[in-house]
Amino acid sequence: MKSPFPFPWRREKTSVKKRTPLMTMIMSAILATLLMATLPSPSSCVPMHKAFRRDQGSPQWHHGAFHDVRDSVRSDLRRMLHSRAEVPFQVPLEVNIVLVGFNGDGGYRYTIDTQKLQEFLKISFPTHRPSCLESGEPLDIEHHLVYNVFSAGQPELISLEKSLKEEMVAAGTARETEFGKEVPAFDVEATAVESVFEQLYNFIFDVDGGRYSESEIDRPVPTAIFVLNFDKVRMDPRNNELNLEDFIYGKINQLKEDDMKKQEGDYIYRYRYNGGGASQVWLSSSRFAVIDLSAGPCTYGKIETEEGSISSKTLPRLRNFIFPKGLNSVADHSSHDLFVGQLGSLISTTVEHVIAPDVRFETVDMTRRLLIPIVVLQNHNRYSLMTQGHNYSIDVEAIKAEVKKMVHQNQDVVIVGGAHALHQHEKLAIAVAEATRGNSVHETEKDGRFHVRTKTYIDGAILKEEMERSADVLAAGILEVADPSLKDKFFLRQTWMDESDGSSDSILKHKPLWESYNSKLGKARKKRVAKKKGNLYRTYGTRVIPVFVLSLADVDPHLMMEDESMVWTSKDVVLVLEHQSEKVPLSYVSETERRHVLPSQAQRHILAGLASVVGGLTAPYERASHIHERPVVNWLWAVGCHPFGPFSNSSKISQILHDVARRNTIYAHVDSALRRIRETSEVVQDFASEYLKTPLGEPVKGKKNKTTTELWVEKFYKKTTHLPEPFPHELVERLEKYLDNIEEQLVDLSSLLYDHRLEDAHFNSSEILQTSIFTQHFGEPLLVDTPQMLLMHNVSPKISARWADESSVTG
Repeated sequence: MKSPFPFPWRREKTSVKKRTPLMTMIMSAILATLLMATLPSPSSCVPMHKAFRRDQGSPQWHHGAFHDVRDSVRSDLRRMLHSRAEVPFQVPLEVNIVLVGFNGDGGYRYTIDTQKLQEFLKISFPTHRPSCLESGEPLDIEHHLVYNVFSAGQPELISLEKSLKEEMVAAGTARETEFGKEVPAFDVEATAVESVFEQLYNFIFDVDGGRYSESEIDRPVPTAIFVLNFDKVRMDPRNNELNLEDFIYGKINQLKEDDMKKQEGDYIYRYRYNGGGASQVWLSSSRFAVIDLSAGPCTYGKIETEEGSISSKTLPRLRNFIFPKGLNSVADHSSHDLFVGQLGSLISTTVEHVIAPDVRFETVDMTRRLLIPIVVLQNHNRYSLMTQGHNYSIDVEAIKAEVKKMVHQNQDVVIVGGAHALHQHEKLAIAVAEATRGNSVHETEKDGRFHVRTKTYIDGAILKEEMERSADVLAAGILEVADPSLKDKFFLRQTWMDESDGSSDSILKHKPLWESYNSKLGKARKKRVAKKKGNLYRTYGTRVIPVFVLSLADVDPHLMMEDESMVWTSKDVVLVLEHQSEKVPLSYVSETERRHVLPSQAQRHILAGLASVVGGLTAPYERASHIHERPVVNWLWAVGCHPFGPFSNSSKISQILHDVARRNTIYAHVDSALRRIRETSEVVQDFASEYLKTPLGEPVKGKKNKTTTELWVEKFYKKTTHLPEPFPHELVERLEKYLDNIEEQLVDLSSLLYDHRLEDAHFNSSEILQTSIFTQHFGEPLLVDTPQMLLMHNVSPKISARWADESSVTG
């Protein structure tokens, strides 16, 4: 029954709708969206890329280009070995270029396409063939250049700029251009920032620490060229308000036209390696070279000499390409092409002078021991260079450590030293006096006039010629004085006669292996020379390179060797001059300062001489010119970690040059082997064309082993007669098989050199050289003696060939 009085508080019944599954899904999606909006994004939780730390997107160094050139290397070798074509031995060489600041984040926000630059280098500079500086002749080796271009990121760029800014030291003023305004100048010590560049090297090429032990060095290691383009406004050392760390992960804004005109920063900076000359480029102690296009410009070279001088226009500057006609003009597309072209030429110059330079002395050294006696000849008793603890002291252990890096692991290095009074060696004192020369020069003084002055110098060639007879005596004396046990190691006191053939004789173990071949060929023609018992004979397997240091007192304070140097070298001796004068001015200038040499510092000059003689290294500023028919200089790479020249001040050698020295030994083996192979091949081809062909020019077939029945069948049924053919066909076939084996060995050698497996390559090249010597000593005399042997038996090779041809025609 319905109540007649409805109460207001009474709740009425309402109908409730049930939720469908679709509505539940919609509500869940809305809640999930709101929840995700309130939580931090996952990307914000992932740390950003830090400088010099490898991530998934880091550059990858690929080392496998030899598979692309293997067929061309093999075809060139076949042409060279089996014909008389003058084709050099192809060796792929990898050149890695790292661009820093060319991603629109460096100076002028300039951008370079790495792929286009790589293609341009591949097309423009595909090969490089080094030469021998001593002879001026090109080697039988040609480098097939393989280019890899990388680009460093923004964190690495800002980290380098920060390091350079911290190391900049005020150094007066300098000119922006050749005739530009003077601006503040700052010097950067390259050795202080070298560790940061080492981190960049390790990051780009994924190298752990950049250093290997001797057992791990035989592995692919890259050689790099760093090309830098810094923002000078951002790294201005006078601006302390700007924090470069804010730019590591921050966005770098693009420049307006007014900002582009101020990118030079109204200051310049330049590098000095260990206090040497000022430069924009420098060679590191590791396996990289640095080219800073934002540094400088720097000027250095020889006074009043144009050849090789470095000016403000030597290296490309972005300002000259972006504003080619001044600050009021804008560059077009052709300016970019010109910049890339000059950059490619700069990289090619670096390859020719640093990465694959010429060979100073081509010495085929297959010895197991290297003996370096340092002989100090002094005309005073005031001080001794062999006494340690002084600035002028000779550190023998440091020299030995550097020399061991230039030779292969299986070669022992022994360095001994001693001081001798020059007055006790009369012939040497006379030699020094005869080698002293004078040269009249005209120099300008402060008054602007030319003044005639006589420069006294020592002629190294004359001094060496006068000292040759005394060198062996001094070396033997040092051995006995320094370490008596070394005398028995390097010199043998023989007590047997020449007739001894016992296998236990140690002198036989030290003879060259090809001596056994010579002994088999014509023992009757060999002259017998009797040896006296107890004589001292040099044994094979030891190379002696004497270093003579002339320590002179009371001489001309400006006394030097020829060519304004303190060292003179030949392929078998090093001569160094030392005296206690403070500074000797040179005719070289860096910026506005004349360069000087410290004659009391003999350590660097000894190392420079040994690097040339032992490792065959040329100075990074020298190169053989076939057009000029003499060595020419380019002072661009005169600054860095090397002991050569007036702009260097280092007593160490870069790892790049260590690798070059070890490759030079291999190249000397291969070059000598290829020349011997060509000579042997020519002898074989001349013999074959003269004696192994019929009058119609057809080759005579080789003798085959046939039974008596087969010979009778050929005589009566085939009507052919095979006369005896007294030709060494088996020898010719064996030589052909030998050339095929050499081809395989050379292909393997090219692969080993590309992979930087220098120890295996050295062993391979030594085998190739020994095999070529065996063949030349065994094959050529046999081919030369064969016609004489035939004439002794009244057999004419040409008549026999004609009879064989006639019998085959009329049969």
